[in-house]
Amino acid sequence: MFDRIGRYQASFFGNLADLGPSPEVSSNLLMLFKDKNLLPSTFQEISPQTPRPQTRLLLSSQNNEWNLHFATHRLDIEKNATDPKGSNLGTAEEFAEQAHEFFTRILTEFKKKGNRISLITSGLLKEMPQEKLADIYDKLFKQIPFYGDNPPFEWNTRSVARMTLEINGIQESINVITNINRVRGQLMQPDNILEFDRIEIGFDINTIQGNQETRFSVDAIGSFFSGANEIRNQILKDVEVFLDV
Repeated sequence: MFDRIGRYQASFFGNLADLGPSPEVSSNLLMLFKDKNLLPSTFQEISPQTPRPQTRLLLSSQNNEWNLHFATHRLDIEKNATDPKGSNLGTAEEFAEQAHEFFTRILTEFKKKGNRISLITSGLLKEMPQEKLADIYDKLFKQIPFYGDNPPFEWNTRSVARMTLEINGIQESINVITNINRVRGQLMQPDNILEFDRIEIGFDINTIQGNQETRFSVDAIGSFFSGANEIRNQILKDVEVFLDV
């Protein structure tokens, strides 16, 4: 369905304060990911839990395909495009399998469990004529007179639902966030820059924030990813039919 992948990110939430940029931690992680050729670096973390900037550990591949951010209370795994078309990114299911492997190595080595998991993905649909973009807007919005007379060329929707998902045999409440946006930007090409005006669809599927019990192990991560991608695929099918894209 997607012409271009925009973002892949998987996150694990827990107490990771001890996985800071120390020689011992860095050395252990480099050995864990020797086959991935990841290099250590640092980033400045600012969050509601850490309002003062904190220097935290970052592992990255030389071509920036993979970035692992070890924040104080979360571990983010990102996969980025290495060429203008993003031919290295693969499907959301393939990314989830790769991220699960990364989490497995880290959480097993440092004996960690967490209290939340999330999977974030986004992508751009193929180019469409202006009439089709306007038709999609009409399907999603009941517009006020002003925007009937002055059709918007950028817009976004955000829908948040809560449902129950079985994760490793336990019923968990999760948030399912879907964004459908009309966006403008630039696509980098080998020899030029292309302007684009397209539909973007994004997902943020995550376990709810309220439960602070560290109940999620490596197996739970794999179970969550499987369920999250099933939900994502069902929504994509619904969107494809409803918007006729």
